[in-house]
Amino acid sequence: MNKLLLLLLLIPNMVIGKTCFIHNGKNAYSALQACNDGDQLHFYLTKFGSKSNDESKPTLVEIKNSYCDVGFEANIEEEDFKSTLTCTFKNNL
Repeated sequence: MNKLLLLLLLIPNMVIGKTCFIHNGKNAYSALQACNDGDQLHFYLTKFGSKSNDESKPTLVEIKNSYCDVGFEANIEEEDFKSTLTCTFKNNL
């Protein structure tokens, strides 16, 4: 019984990866290289001034195609001052 309980406690830690929070900027590429396959990726893109959703979406789609596992759902959420891509990380480059 104790072995079963121990196994149930360890399984989530073995299956769930860490979380990578990346903010678009000059170090975004090197920060993406630090993520491992299976990690949860949260990529933030802050919109300044006249940057609209039409300008930020292609950037997030490019990141999605390059760094998200296509076997899992990827979400792009757009707000007034920031856009967020959330997905399961996989380096497709």
